[in-house]
Amino acid sequence: MKARAVAIVRKDDAVLLIHRRKGGAEYYTLPGGGVEEGETPEQACVRELAEETGLRAAVESPLHTLDNAGRSEHYFVMGPATGTPRLGGPESERDSGDNQYRLVWVPLADVASIGLKPDAITSHLVGIPNTVR
Repeated sequence: MKARAVAIVRKDDAVLLIHRRKGGAEYYTLPGGGVEEGETPEQACVRELAEETGLRAAVESPLHTLDNAGRSEHYFVMGPATGTPRLGGPESERDSGDNQYRLVWVPLADVASIGLKPDAITSHLVGIPNTVR
């Protein structure tokens, strides 16, 4: 199973998440996706952020790596982001009535209570620096 790279973008006291509704389930995830052959996790993170959100940013620092169901997930705090968040990539193509994707800014104070997946990353999001100016 290929590794996954995940971008953490913060603005004021909120973090950019993807709100998912799929088959009656509702949850939130951070933007990110698979690391392609020949890519580093950092390169994949920059690419996935641009594809899924339209934002451009460089990796500022690694935050955490975790094992999620046998797959390594690399979480990175992104540097200052430019652009306007808009859904793109495969998420925009799969977006339908029963499979919804929405970009949302969620206050960090609320992250623990909204159903962020995976649960294990929630505690690591406190204290990350602002990355959108």
